[in-house]
Amino acid sequence: MRNQFVMLLVMLLVLSCHSASKLSKVGIDIKQGSDLFYEVRSGGQTYSFNVHITQYQEYIAFDYSLGDNVEGSIFIEESALENATNLYNYYGDGYEDLRDETSVWISAKLFKDLKSGKSVEIGLGNNVRETFTMKGSETYSYGDKGDGVPYNIPVFVITTKNDEKQI
Repeated sequence: MRNQFVMLLVMLLVLSCHSASKLSKVGIDIKQGSDLFYEVRSGGQTYSFNVHITQYQEYIAFDYSLGDNVEGSIFIEESALENATNLYNYYGDGYEDLRDETSVWISAKLFKDLKSGKSVEIGLGNNVRETFTMKGSETYSYGDKGDGVPYNIPVFVITTKNDEKQI
């Protein structure tokens, strides 16, 4: 089964592979060997999407598994991390080498444009493109980093003009 629009916490993982993670300031260090766990809500369904980062340098590689026993690997090339405007959102079993798309991360170009208030057209897969703009930012709290204190992660929220789609 192919997955639909996997993008719940994508924006909080926007960072350049050339520098330390901005999330390290809140106690989260994303690096090679890190595991990321998502609860994806899309099309009325909720399922798990788990990522294990196998490379985190000028490029990113990760293994993934979905709640319905779909497993695979993704390799995101450096040029995609810098400039891609397309997102890889439909996962099946196997390996994908992304040259013009990103997945889980968005490109530095998209991040910069969104952060500056520009509207950006993003390819969502299956020849679907939507225009998104920054709606705002918020803090996502989860887990327990000790003594009942949650991890508080800053996230950007982007939406289509009619708020039909939100990342």
